[in-house]
Amino acid sequence: MGMTQGFGLTLVAGVMAGGNLVPMKWMKSWKWENFWLVYSLMALVVAPVALAVLLLPDLGGVYASVPLSSMVKPFIYGAVWGIAQLGAGICVHRIGIGLTGSILNGICAASGTFIPLSIQHPEMLLQRTGLVIIVGTVVMAAGLALCGWAGHAREKATGQIKSAGSGYKAILVLAVVSGFMASLLNIALAFGGDIVMKARLAGAAPAWAPFAVWPVALAGGFLVNAAYCFYKMSRNQTWKNFGGGPREVMNPLLAGLLWMGSIAVYSSATTFLGILGVSIGWALFQIVMILTGNVAGLLTGEWRQMEPRISRANLMGVAVLFLAVILIGAANYSVR
Repeated sequence: MGMTQGFGLTLVAGVMAGGNLVPMKWMKSWKWENFWLVYSLMALVVAPVALAVLLLPDLGGVYASVPLSSMVKPFIYGAVWGIAQLGAGICVHRIGIGLTGSILNGICAASGTFIPLSIQHPEMLLQRTGLVIIVGTVVMAAGLALCGWAGHAREKATGQIKSAGSGYKAILVLAVVSGFMASLLNIALAFGGDIVMKARLAGAAPAWAPFAVWPVALAGGFLVNAAYCFYKMSRNQTWKNFGGGPREVMNPLLAGLLWMGSIAVYSSATTFLGILGVSIGWALFQIVMILTGNVAGLLTGEWRQMEPRISRANLMGVAVLFLAVILIGAANYSVR
């Protein structure tokens, strides 16, 4: 049952994360920087701290009992990841959820799968488990390529992509770089073992012990995102937009709760997935995010009135991603 629970929780987490930025489409008077500041505050500070305080006994004692290096490393990983989170927000705003998700989450899935695997279990890379993961990742890349092409064609057909000039290329580069850096959040969890162990010794349930890592790691990410939002609001003089009413506030709050909720569920899922839980769980988490983003796009009309060849390419990409899920999931069952 543990393995089944792990896969089920990972799927739930992926769905929550994949659809968490849909509320950004509901903005009226707020600008991107207003939304992103409130979103970051909820997702990276309020929600993770509240979860840790409510669910973990003696959280202060846990932090006091670990070496300073065990706190600094997740914080630094989180700060660098915060640049990726900021890049993701900028890319979604400029080129849309579908195209950003295909590029960024695909690269993030591959790097977040292989880095923990190669460092923590290098002997498995050329064994059956590692080879199946490699094949699954290659299949995943093919699916991402199809989804990415379809997303690009959709944006171009709807006029979102005005030209292939340097500005658009810079956004694509930002998405690629953010994809690599985004995996550092998974690495913060993978190498926050001292904090997790101390939380368990203090009496935390195994599935909740990883929550102790998030207030530390995500604090670094918040500083990066908040600093950029302050800069944008000062430059664009959009501080006054915060008077837009409670409905505007609810959009980023909901998005932030969905995001942190997905991270909490995902980190719990890794405790049920065996010795490769962080590696395989991350890949499945990212793939389900992409699938959910595509479904959200369909439901919100992003693919409406598209040429059949574009819609077919997207559907083929989704089908290939499902195959990748099966292959990567099968790798976990081969570990005994």
